[in-house]
Amino acid sequence: MRTGSRTTAQKGHPFGRRPVGGLADVLWDWSKSGTRHAARNRLLRRLPGVGSPAAYRFGLVERPHYAYGVRRATELAARLGHRGVTVVEFGVAGGNGLLALAEHARYYAAATGVAVRVVGFDSGAGLPAAKDPRDLPYLFGPGFYAMDHDRLRARLGTAELVIGDLAETLPHYLDTHAHLLRDHPVGFVSLDLDHYTSTTTALDLFRIPAHEHLLPRVTCYLDDLPGTIEQIGEAAALADFNAAHPDRPIGRVLGLRAFTPFDPPWADQIYAHHRLDHPDYARLEIGATGDQLPLGR
Repeated sequence: MRTGSRTTAQKGHPFGRRPVGGLADVLWDWSKSGTRHAARNRLLRRLPGVGSPAAYRFGLVERPHYAYGVRRATELAARLGHRGVTVVEFGVAGGNGLLALAEHARYYAAATGVAVRVVGFDSGAGLPAAKDPRDLPYLFGPGFYAMDHDRLRARLGTAELVIGDLAETLPHYLDTHAHLLRDHPVGFVSLDLDHYTSTTTALDLFRIPAHEHLLPRVTCYLDDLPGTIEQIGEAAALADFNAAHPDRPIGRVLGLRAFTPFDPPWADQIYAHHRLDHPDYARLEIGATGDQLPLGR
């Protein structure tokens, strides 16, 4: 999610209804589970005694879906014996998400001992013009979500920002950083590019025949699924990828709400890339699940 101008459709107003203020709009906002969830988290985070460990355990942090992705990446990396992992945001926009991702990376690096590299990819000039009807041109216009480069870079710390046309920057990055990615394979990816075509380009990360730059399972967050259908936008890009790569599917993590504190709406947007032909795919994740089910009395 980003701050800034949103269309009425994205704000959840039916048939483009514009807010008029007053109690009706307050009730409208609070009738939605996402609003209630965010407000409850802010309240719980301010309670006395709720430090960082509790905040992360219960998802009370900024962009908890990013924290979940970093946690899964570091856990898997540790269980497979990797010393480092890379987490990626495709679509940086103003940079709030990348800064949150970097914060979560610092926390889980300290908690797990796994070094976390943070990389963000963006054109730097806002959204391009739509190239395909599936790019959601009715929701996103050219130039939306432009970036203040200098201000963002001043706050990034060790996080990397890769600016330019993704069709050029992604393959170049993978080629020039191959040695780093072998030691820090990608374990979490946020897809927040809005367009079908841009998302299709980002999925080239998973199309490369080599395996060294990826963990055998990569957690993914898809930002722009709500309000669309499976035949457009990010969902269509995933469907095309899965049709072409049946041995490397990307699918929604089933039943995640039931195992995540407070039943968060973002759980429905968590996917995972399963690289079935990865040489480490069948390696047992010690501690990932219980190994015995003794008969109860």
